[in-house]
Amino acid sequence: MSKRYIACRVAYEGGSFHGSQLQQNAPSVQGALENAIEKICCHPARIILAGRTDAGVHALGQCFRFATESTLPVERVPLALNANLDKSVRVWEAREVDEAFHPRYSALSRTYRYWIENASPGNVLLAHLAASCRESLDLRLMQEAAQRFIGRHDFVAFQSAGSPAPTTVRCVRRLQLRRLYDVLGSSLIEIEIEADAFLYRMVRNIVGMLMAVGKGDLKSPDVTALMESKDRQLCPPPAPPQGLCLVDVKYNWEEFQKYF
Repeated sequence: MSKRYIACRVAYEGGSFHGSQLQQNAPSVQGALENAIEKICCHPARIILAGRTDAGVHALGQCFRFATESTLPVERVPLALNANLDKSVRVWEAREVDEAFHPRYSALSRTYRYWIENASPGNVLLAHLAASCRESLDLRLMQEAAQRFIGRHDFVAFQSAGSPAPTTVRCVRRLQLRRLYDVLGSSLIEIEIEADAFLYRMVRNIVGMLMAVGKGDLKSPDVTALMESKDRQLCPPPAPPQGLCLVDVKYNWEEFQKYF
């Protein structure tokens, strides 16, 4: 029986897991998905994820791939997996792909979204979806500082220790901020960032920097100064994980169109 490769899109509520990667003694997104795959395919299968997310970080457009000899039609894979998954994880798309497709290395870009609840006392319904900041944030100053991140730069100062990368140069294509009102009865600042790839905790470190600017603790030129220093010890604390969501991973699916 020939081996098939299935790529899926998955969404999950990160507060239910100790991160996306497999854990020995704690629930993980990878563990939940691999258990479900084993049930529907009748064999163990290791998945490859597009990217790592920490405990508490959410996803709407995470991608993973697995290999199987099962003859289950690809269009039935999401329904079958969801029947064996907790409601905190939902697979919403599946494609049959070539073996050469790699969720991480085939990606053209990734987009993250971060929510900051800028209100007091705050809405309890947003506690697991947004970071809380009771101090007033100056959105205009944050938008001005955000422009300094756009382009190709060495982001080593915005990388947290724990996951060294071959290169710390990344290209940020888009970084947009806006204020949302009446979201579950509260006010949010939404930050959306797209780049070719991200370093470990790079998004949360960038958001932490923008929040410091919004509070008036730092100024826009400090972004450039920190980037040029290449000293991550000078970076403000990272923003909390619960406000972060991986919303999209883009691919050139035409490379694999013979399967669609």
